[in-house]
Amino acid sequence: MMDQFPIVTLIVNNRRYQVQADPNRSLLDYLRDDLGLTGAKNGCDQKGICGACTVIVNGKAMKSCQLKLNQLNNAHITTIEGLSDGKVLHPLQEAFIREGAVQCGFCTPGMIMASKALLDKNPHPTRDEIMAALRGNLCRCGTYKKVIKAIQDVSRAESANHGGELEQVEIGAPLPPKMAVEKVTGKLKFAADLPVTSETTFAKIVWPRFPHAKIKKVDISQAVALPGVIAVLTAKDVPGQNAFGGIRADQPVLAEDRVRYLGDPIALVIAESSAVAEQARDLVHVDYEPLKPVYDPQEALAPDAPQLFPQGNLVCRFSLTRGQIEEGFRRSDIVVEGRFSTPAVEHAYLETEAGIGEWDEGKVTIRAACQYPQTIQRQIAAILDLPVEMVRVISHPTGGAFGGKTDISIHALLALGAFVTHRRVRIVLTREESLRTSVKRHPMKMNYRMGLRRDGHIEAISGNIIANCGAYEAFSIPVIEQTTAFATGPYTVPHVAIESRGVFTNTPPSSAFRGFGIPQPTFAVESLLDEAARKLDISPLEIRRINAVRQGDRTVAEQLLGPDTHLVEALDAIEQDYITAQQEIGDRPGWGVGIACGYKNVGLGLGEKDYANAEIEILSDDKILLRVGAIDLGQGSATILAQIAAHALGVSYADIDVEMGDTANDPDARETNASRQTVMSGNAVLHAVESLKKEIAKFAAVYYPQLRGNIAVEGKNIIDSNGQRVELAALVESVHADGKRLLGRGMYLAPQTVPLEQKGEGPNYPTFGFFANLAVARVDKHTGRVSVEKLVSAYDVGKAINRLTLEGQIEGGAIMGMGYALSEQYIAHGPNQTNNLAQCGVPRINSLPKELEARLIENEDSLGPYGAKGVGEMAMVAVAPAITNAIYDACRVRIVDLPASADKIRRALEKEASV
Repeated sequence: MMDQFPIVTLIVNNRRYQVQADPNRSLLDYLRDDLGLTGAKNGCDQKGICGACTVIVNGKAMKSCQLKLNQLNNAHITTIEGLSDGKVLHPLQEAFIREGAVQCGFCTPGMIMASKALLDKNPHPTRDEIMAALRGNLCRCGTYKKVIKAIQDVSRAESANHGGELEQVEIGAPLPPKMAVEKVTGKLKFAADLPVTSETTFAKIVWPRFPHAKIKKVDISQAVALPGVIAVLTAKDVPGQNAFGGIRADQPVLAEDRVRYLGDPIALVIAESSAVAEQARDLVHVDYEPLKPVYDPQEALAPDAPQLFPQGNLVCRFSLTRGQIEEGFRRSDIVVEGRFSTPAVEHAYLETEAGIGEWDEGKVTIRAACQYPQTIQRQIAAILDLPVEMVRVISHPTGGAFGGKTDISIHALLALGAFVTHRRVRIVLTREESLRTSVKRHPMKMNYRMGLRRDGHIEAISGNIIANCGAYEAFSIPVIEQTTAFATGPYTVPHVAIESRGVFTNTPPSSAFRGFGIPQPTFAVESLLDEAARKLDISPLEIRRINAVRQGDRTVAEQLLGPDTHLVEALDAIEQDYITAQQEIGDRPGWGVGIACGYKNVGLGLGEKDYANAEIEILSDDKILLRVGAIDLGQGSATILAQIAAHALGVSYADIDVEMGDTANDPDARETNASRQTVMSGNAVLHAVESLKKEIAKFAAVYYPQLRGNIAVEGKNIIDSNGQRVELAALVESVHADGKRLLGRGMYLAPQTVPLEQKGEGPNYPTFGFFANLAVARVDKHTGRVSVEKLVSAYDVGKAINRLTLEGQIEGGAIMGMGYALSEQYIAHGPNQTNNLAQCGVPRINSLPKELEARLIENEDSLGPYGAKGVGEMAMVAVAPAITNAIYDACRVRIVDLPASADKIRRALEKEASV
């Protein structure tokens, strides 16, 4: 068949290729599969939505997924691999690194190629021209501000040499991210980029036709008979426990007798080629008995509702009380109340779930992105009925996660396929499959009342919260417990009554997502507080200052707050911005300014044992290996930990290599979420460095008996009490010659915490970060469209370890928070069901506010290394209510149901006008 296709000539990175031009084959497929040029990515099922596949064709930036080979005869094509000679980076690549325009790196090659085409055509583009040129390139990490700055640097011929900075090991220095060069050159291999060898087999998943049904029969006979099919696996092929779950194992690896949502795998087809696997998948026949689905959590609690599990649909219930709620409302001069809802939201990481499962002499290895390899290792061991040491999990470079890769996704299927077939098994989910099966942010419905005195003090808050947990438990219990703990905001409230419930429905499981249950109640509380300020004629900023928690106060769960409580300072940091915004807006119609505050735990808390381990080893004179359990998902943990190690050792940052995520080689640091790794792994690294210094001193005393007294390590020298010096390199050579290692190990165990049910018996969390956000919004009163003109955020960060990565987290969090406010929503069922990436509503570069600024509060008084706190999650928590409060200020429309879409605002304005 291929012989029938015409031959075309392609010039790719200045090399000429003769290609049979299958009219159904895309340039992206050819680049990746035939030439091994994997810098161009497929993040959207080749629908032209994400731009990660962008290359330059005949001088123009083009999405290679949209180009067919038969359209490209004599085309000159440049990919990211052809942009530099491998020794000297292109100025754009240098600028992206220097400005911190690189986080997870999945979108980076496409961004750089689009930028290159723009500058080739227009060497001095304006900001608006840059945004117009890159509007087709998505970045879920939200690096847009830094991308623009990088392009402007190149346009102005600005450059900087990092050589000196790499020697600098000051805490706070904006050192370039680890793995940045691999990311900007397209050399970093994500799981779907791993080579397809002759041993590789391909697996496809049989998904259910109904969101709720009994499985009466699974007929695999036709699929098994298809030539090229190796195996078709069903529930009966699972050798151990056919269930997994981060807290409780309730989700089947392969559904046996029932499906509870459209993302339940029923069978796994493994074949010699992807095409055969797809064909065989369609030959698996499943006989269903459809059951009535339930999508709404309130309806799921009705006595006659379909029951997803024998114990019913209630997942969990938490309550938090303080004082006497009725007395609090009786003493209040005003009461504001409202019903609020927040939607399910897709994580929308650009890298869909992908991985490789391997079998080697009884041992199973899984190579796939994840946020906690050790817990996945333990769960897979139970599934395969193997000892834990016979399962190895390697977390490959991760193209975004945001909490969504904490749970098992395809890992169990990869392991099962390799275990049963003794072959190398490859799975790459399409975007549509990822949307159907992956976990989401918890949708919540919240009924709130807030009572205040005339002077602005909050007297009472009551709240009834119902969270949609989806079809399985995942991490719903800790999420909803955390929702309850943070349900009254960072304020002193004497009378509280909160009840939160989590409910099963026939929708995708809800689980960990940036903010972990806090953005939802923050939206409700900050909206009501804003309304109360207006009724009391008190400044929105002042009413928050009046009620802000301070050192010595207690949270509503009775945790005593320490000296690192800095909400008032956060409000102070944005006060002038608020005053200036009010003055600039004046009476301009459709313009408004809004404020919102919040706080976020740093560390797991709620009774969890929170720890991290680290190892550091000197391999040679100029190379030190730092092994950690923290997974760098693009947030920069590898960079931060390397910077801490270099500073503590007094060596060059460039000397430190970081290894992570391999259960066979790297230590356990629990999950990479809860804004915890800077604190937990950072402290573990400091302990490991101290351990290494002791090892060096011990060996130095043996190999150099002339050294006297206290032996210390200063950079690359060993010094005794008399000032005698020995080069560290000499000791390293001697120790290695004797077959010994210079290795330090460290562990950090966070302070003990207690769950909510033990309120008052101890702290609920190791510590907190506090923040205040300001938004200026412009509302088109004819269309309802909102333009966020300015976002200013003040964050209590403790101490910035690396300002570049810290800014990236804050700016990216602001963009994600803006999406949560205005556009993002996942719809699980019905005619508007979310089926592609465009429907997720992820912000693009042309929605970037004209001003996006951060104010850092650095008091260096927290429990992290050098006083640092984690910031990755708190960066998005209160952005949405700041924006919706600005919308109200602009047009007097109070948004109570996110997202605040243009249609929703327009209808509200029309309704208001008709009254």
